[in-house]
Amino acid sequence: MKSLTRNIVFFGGSLVAASLSPAGEYTDRILEISRGFENPDTEVQYTARRDLEILVSENSAPRARRKASKLADDLVAALSEPRVSREAKKYILRQLARVGTARSVAALSELMLGGDDLLAENARKAIESIPGGKANAALKAAYPKMNVEGKRDILKSLAHRSESSSVAFIGNALENEASSVGETAAWALGAIGGSRALGVLQSARESTSTGKVRAAIERSLLENASVGASTLRDLHETGSDVAIRRGALIALIDRADRSVVGFLEQGLASEDRALRTIAIEAALSSGEDRYQSIVLNAVSSMGPDDLTTVLGGLGHVDAETAETIGLQAFEGGDESIQLIILELLGRVGSDRSVDLLLDVFDTGNRARKIKASAALAQIDAPGLDDRIASMLKSSDSKQARLAQEALVHRNVPGGKEALLSFASGSDSGLARGALQTLSVIANETDLDGLFERSQSASAESKRLIEALLKKLAPEIGSESLQEKVASL
Repeated sequence: MKSLTRNIVFFGGSLVAASLSPAGEYTDRILEISRGFENPDTEVQYTARRDLEILVSENSAPRARRKASKLADDLVAALSEPRVSREAKKYILRQLARVGTARSVAALSELMLGGDDLLAENARKAIESIPGGKANAALKAAYPKMNVEGKRDILKSLAHRSESSSVAFIGNALENEASSVGETAAWALGAIGGSRALGVLQSARESTSTGKVRAAIERSLLENASVGASTLRDLHETGSDVAIRRGALIALIDRADRSVVGFLEQGLASEDRALRTIAIEAALSSGEDRYQSIVLNAVSSMGPDDLTTVLGGLGHVDAETAETIGLQAFEGGDESIQLIILELLGRVGSDRSVDLLLDVFDTGNRARKIKASAALAQIDAPGLDDRIASMLKSSDSKQARLAQEALVHRNVPGGKEALLSFASGSDSGLARGALQTLSVIANETDLDGLFERSQSASAESKRLIEALLKKLAPEIGSESLQEKVASL
């Protein structure tokens, strides 16, 4: 039977006892890998990192717990080895976050409290990952020795460990430390959660009247699954900021609390724009008709700011209702609202939106026309295709020209054939319009057809067609067309 040796390891001038594996089973390999971190070649350094990761992975599988424990001991021993560089120790500490044990804690604590900030941080993260009371106690023991940032880091580590036994300790930090530490303590209690953390947070809120710490406490209360409806109601009414009030109302909506309807009605009637925004966003995002209808029924009496908020939330409402709201609000809206509505109709519009979109496309200013054209291209409205096809056949040249322009943005069955006919027709205005549209949407086949039609066109139409073919054929025309155009 092999005997266990007991080694004394020096850290920062103090003695720490570490029980090592027989003859340091992994020591030679760790030292060999560590030398790679001293090499100036970055590829060699990368190989060293990978080799260290592989060493740990191969010896820390669930079936190799004893190996992992021995490896952890040898990794800890390497931290005191003068031949191991600082860079290597950093990566060794990161691996101890994977395989460290209770026996590793004492040595890691020494580094955590040492003067090297880089190694101290990695040592803390390693302790954070080690399960059990020793690691927990080490973090708590280090807390009073830390500066403000160090204390915040300790609280974060305790939060990541999610141990209910840390709640009282963190609660004490919440009540007795500076603002930034108090904020972190409140966040930590929110991360741990549970009824014990809830009780501490509620007590702390009662004694903290204002400021960032109170807001942090309230955010953590919102995250706690055990928080009661009465606390949520209070948070909605007196929360420190808009986000907290909104979050509380959304939580009440999720619970279908009896107070929701009243809160929504009060919010919409408030002179405070922030409260109106909270009510609108919470109601629409709920997906519940009974809450959404409270907001949608009030749209006609809303000002521009509230209407903009509603339009931004219509993605949570069924398409038919959203389209109705958009159509009703368009005429009385200012330009910014109309632009939002045009974009909305492109997503949710139907045949009901066709007249409005075509009218804006025809008569709107540049900004409105751009939005309308995008909506024409996107909208799922079969009636629009029929309407454009009918306009192409209209005796009203203005209607026909508008349809030609619309074909730039929407592929209508029979549309290109109509453009080819216009291009070789007798109406020079419509011929020019057709060629202008074709210059954007024509493909190789269209150009071949255009050339054929030019042969029987009037002199003016033929001249216009050939001018376009000379421009487009070298880029998208067939080889035979290019030869024909070159001889023109």
